[in-house]
Amino acid sequence: MRKVSRKQAQLNTALNKVYKELRDTLPPYCSGCGRSDVVLSFSHLIPRSRRSDLITEKRNIKYHCLGGGDNARKGCHQLWEGGIKDKQKLLDYHSNLEYILEVDTEYYFLITEKN
Repeated sequence: MRKVSRKQAQLNTALNKVYKELRDTLPPYCSGCGRSDVVLSFSHLIPRSRRSDLITEKRNIKYHCLGGGDNARKGCHQLWEGGIKDKQKLLDYHSNLEYILEVDTEYYFLITEKN
């Protein structure tokens, strides 16, 4: 089994604390489609790999549903990770972009210029 570094362990602890706080405060539905009858997951608007300083930023994390099921539906988490056409299908698309524009202008133009 691979050991986790002390730094990664601290980040995991901090992120789990943020997830718990979000579970206690966010309404239990997908902000991308509004459904509450699906499996939800935490979705980073700006990827963790791009901005490690925003990993535990609550405003950078939304509830998005996961895909799957009988009809192999694409979940909002997967849509957000897809191209701009997929992102535009989400109810929270505009609010997500407002946040991204505020904190990472370069990423905003990177994702909105890809048509």
